[in-house]
Order: sequence, then structure tokens, then C-alpha cells
Amino acid sequence: MMYDVCVVGAGTMGSSTAYHLSKKENLNVCLVGPGEPERKTLDREVFGCHYDEGRITRIISEVETEQILAYQGTLSYPELERESGLKIFTEVGMAIVGPKGDEIVNGYVTTADKFCKTKGLLCEKLDEMDIRNRWSYFLPSTNCYGRFSKKYNGYISVRNLVKACQIVAERNGVKRFGEVAKDIVRESEGHYKIVLESGNTISSKKIVVACGSFTNFYNFLPGRRQLDLQLIGHTVLKFELGEEAVKKMSEMPSMIYKPKIDAGYVYILPPIKYPNGKTYLKIGHSVHPNFEDKEELGKLLETLDDVQKWYCQEDYPKARNFFKTIFKTMYPDIEPLGEELDFCAMALTTSGKQLIGFVEENFLVAAGGNGKSAKFGLQIGKICADSIVKGEWDCDLLNPEDFRVRFKDELYA
Repeated sequence: MMYDVCVVGAGTMGSSTAYHLSKKENLNVCLVGPGEPERKTLDREVFGCHYDEGRITRIISEVETEQILAYQGTLSYPELERESGLKIFTEVGMAIVGPKGDEIVNGYVTTADKFCKTKGLLCEKLDEMDIRNRWSYFLPSTNCYGRFSKKYNGYISVRNLVKACQIVAERNGVKRFGEVAKDIVRESEGHYKIVLESGNTISSKKIVVACGSFTNFYNFLPGRRQLDLQLIGHTVLKFELGEEAVKKMSEMPSMIYKPKIDAGYVYILPPIKYPNGKTYLKIGHSVHPNFEDKEELGKLLETLDDVQKWYCQEDYPKARNFFKTIFKTMYPDIEPLGEELDFCAMALTTSGKQLIGFVEENFLVAAGGNGKSAKFGLQIGKICADSIVKGEWDCDLLNPEDFRVRFKDELYA
């Protein structure tokens, strides 16, 4: 069978692309990529960042393009929830808190004020006393301030987002291949042959590659070129909370918190119930290409073996101790029942923006989530679906140059 479009990569961007393609008429579409494993083991090649119940989604952002993507994506969650029957978005609000005079915090505050005013949304000003009174369990640093906005901010179950997209896509006729793709070859007739790990092949007229951190390891792109991606091993620590703590923190929003000017920021998700029946508060750390905390909180990942071992490790004491110290400083009266460290790989780009575009006719790539693809992956999927069908960039709200696909050989020649 010849497919009209084959989407390679069944994570957030790929599954969202398949979902949006499934709503278009007269298209034969397939989605290639393995599902979530019961447990992470080294005999598996590919993992994903979407194995989680809580990822911040926010229209409060320091980057205008991300505000647009997140806003448009959030508007789409109710429809996907109705179609799939799965809960995806929880609107608990978003708080930005940090020291006065800090450049990063000032950037968030300025763009939050501007965007919320444009959309007619409430963005509350917070001073130190406001913060202490509003969230009595949270002990912020002195001389802090910030913003809080409820509408369109909170967190999503990215696991359910991926599941929902796949459920609806398959119901609408998308064929799912739960295997790793090993190669993509352009045939002389102009179509593509996708080679699966089983040795079976798929033929398709058009290709969308959305393989995240794994894109460069399989040399999928024409000319075997490498995307401008730097892979960072990222850590988060989930703190298990008892019933009393969960009740006390029931009004907690998602939060970005910068304790002092000469420190990085952390992000915090409120108590969320996970499939194992336990409720966790999750803390993660800031990441950017100049990865100054790599020895403390993670590491640069250069090979497929590096990525596999990072995902499958059982502990990372330096990161665990860092997060435990942060938790105790922020919530001195909350005693967690235990904690669980988790790992993922982030694909960062030099520009700090996602790479979305054509690398040749009928071949589109989407990669470089920069640790943020969960909150606007659904909208990126729409851009990919619309563009691959049209044969060119198809999103009037955003400039394609902002997302231009860049290669390592262009930057480091």
C-alpha cells in the first residue's frame, strides 16, 4: 500500500501531526513509532519525554512565538478531550516568582503583562507579601515579586495528550506501526521507503519526521545531514505527598521560581495523582545550550548509547540532593513521604526555537522542542499537518523564518 503521508515519530509532535492529518479528507496516513514501555530497559533503543502526567503549559512566556503556539494549542484541548474521552489540561494557573531586578524574571513579567493585556486576560501583580499570603506553605526569598495568571495556564498530562491524539487518529483511519524506523530512502519514482526494525517496509508519497532527541542518530534526513540539535540529559524529582500536604497545597499553581539573581530557575508542578495511585509534586531545573549546571543536574548526551543509559539509570545523587534542598527551602513545613527521580533527554537548538520546515520537496521535519514541546506540541502538529498537505509553510500566525531548519554543517563549517 502507498500512503499519502507517513509520520515517523510517535511522541508529542508526531502523534499530534497524525491527529490533525486524520481530520483531512481523502488521505491515507500512517504513524510509525513504539509506544510507552512498561519499564525503561537498555534493550530498547527509543524513549520519549511524554511519559509523564504533569508538564507545565503556559501562555506566560518570555518568547512571543511560544506565547502564540501555547495559546492556540490550549484552545484546542477541549475538542481533543471530547473526542478521546481523556483529561489533558488542568487550569490551575501559572505563577512567576523571583528577585526584583533579575533580568530573566523581568522578561517574563514584561511579556506576561503585554500578552495578557492583548488577549484581555487578568495578570495579577504579586509582591512578597502577596506571595506569602496567597500560598502560605511557600517560603519565597526576600525582595521577590512576580505575576499570576489563571486563564489558559496550568499543566497537561502529556501522556494523555499523546494517547488522545493516537486514539482519535486511529479511529479516523490512521494506520499505526509500533516499531522503530531504521532508515528512510527516497526511491527513483519519487516516493519514500521507510525501513522498520522488523525489516518490513512502508511506502509513502510524503514524510514528516518528528523523532525529537533521536532524529540525528538514524540519519533520516536527505544527504544524511545532522540537525542543529544539542542533547541534554534532564532530571526531575517527584516528591510523594500525603493527604494532609495535598489538601494544604490544593490551590497551588504551576510555577517558575528563581530564588536569587545569580542562580538558575526551577519549575514546579502542583500535586498530581499518577497512575500508581501516588500524588507527587514535581520540581525540574532550567536548561539552555550553555549548560552551566551539567555536572550537578545532568549531562551532555552525544551518542545513542548515552541517551539510552541516561533514560535507564536508577539514580543521580547530585541532582537528587539539589532538588531536596530546593524543596526544603521552599516548603519548610511540608514533609514528603518519599521521592522519585526521573530522566529524559531534551533537544536544544542554537536559536532556542523549534525547527519546523521542509528539507526537500515532500519531506518535512519537526524537532528541537527545547524542553517546551509538551505545552505546544498539539499546535506544532497542526502546522506540520497543514504544511505537508499544502507543500509549503501553512500558518499565517507565525513567520516560517523563526522556525527555519538549521543543520550542524551550516553552523560549524
